[in-house]
Amino acid sequence: MQQVLNGRSAISSQFQNSTGWTKLQGDQYAAYSASMSLIQDTAEAVEAHLGADFSSEPARAYLEFWGVMQAIFIQQDAIHELHLVIAGARPILPPGSAWVSLREVKNTCAGQAANGCKAAAAAQRTFMGRSFGKYERITYELWEAGGRVRHPTFNLRRMIHDYDDEAGQILQNVLVTMRLRWP
Repeated sequence: MQQVLNGRSAISSQFQNSTGWTKLQGDQYAAYSASMSLIQDTAEAVEAHLGADFSSEPARAYLEFWGVMQAIFIQQDAIHELHLVIAGARPILPPGSAWVSLREVKNTCAGQAANGCKAAAAAQRTFMGRSFGKYERITYELWEAGGRVRHPTFNLRRMIHDYDDEAGQILQNVLVTMRLRWP
């Protein structure tokens, strides 16, 4: 989450040292301020957890996994809002981006994408148990029509790293826009 934290810090400095702080009023200022706080809080929390990894206690690890995934969702929403306030539009995210992939894997592990969000040849169900692994190898169950059960895996650490790079670039775009609007 270092790219996100660096981008957020640069935006904060630019905002404080420009005429921007006099331009945003009311709801726009509230959106800016809340977004900046949420970006920092979620980035610091996820960064700290990446250093510790998931607990060996299954119930605790389960809550940690969903907490990390929700923190990233909150952060993404805050970056969207910040981009909207500063640039006047939400950032464009291409399909298959690391940003989108993280959202999809959360939905898949929650069982949401298996039977509704994506067209599948046959009915599928997913399940995320409490003993799913560590950041480098997260495993979930995929139940297919006919009774076949598979155990796909993904590297959440790599996904978060790739997302951090993309989100950091979006924050750099916000910074460039701020510099143009408020020298």
